[in-house]
Amino acid sequence: MKKGQYGYLKHRQNHLFRMTLFCAGAVLILAAIGFLIWHTRFNILMMPAMLCVIPLANFMASYLAVVSYHSAPKERHDVLLEYENADMLLSDLIIVDSNGKRSGLDFALIYKNGIVGFQSRTKDSKDSIEITINDALKRRGIPMRIKVYRDWEEFLARVSEIPVGIEEDSVKRVQLARETVLNAAM
Repeated sequence: MKKGQYGYLKHRQNHLFRMTLFCAGAVLILAAIGFLIWHTRFNILMMPAMLCVIPLANFMASYLAVVSYHSAPKERHDVLLEYENADMLLSDLIIVDSNGKRSGLDFALIYKNGIVGFQSRTKDSKDSIEITINDALKRRGIPMRIKVYRDWEEFLARVSEIPVGIEEDSVKRVQLARETVLNAAM
């Protein structure tokens, strides 16, 4: 599953959890086998066991970074399905700013004139998302801006004004904006 698709967060969380368990199991198995064979913790299998701790820590840190984020309800996604079919919608994003602060973005609808986003988590900063993505768009020379909404009805009212489909002259700009948003997400 690709970043930006609906259900990506759950998929990513499951993958990171499985990899964390796998690495933890490898550490325990190598340490146990070495101890059982040589009856001491100072044995030749402890080196690979200790080296397996590094990926274990990386997977665990990544898992802990995404575990508190969840996909929007399926009903909300289904309302926007026609935009997803037109390749205009990104879902399940965690935007990381230049300081490493993470903010969840449930949906980002990219059209020829800009980006409209929806964020349901009130404890995350919508300003951080707007600043991060607007700066990235400006650096790439894409004449667009993002506006993030927290009220679902207000977001739907704004989305209803956007036609489904991308005009031929805007395809490249929309694609560049899409790549920019995905690059800002973890």
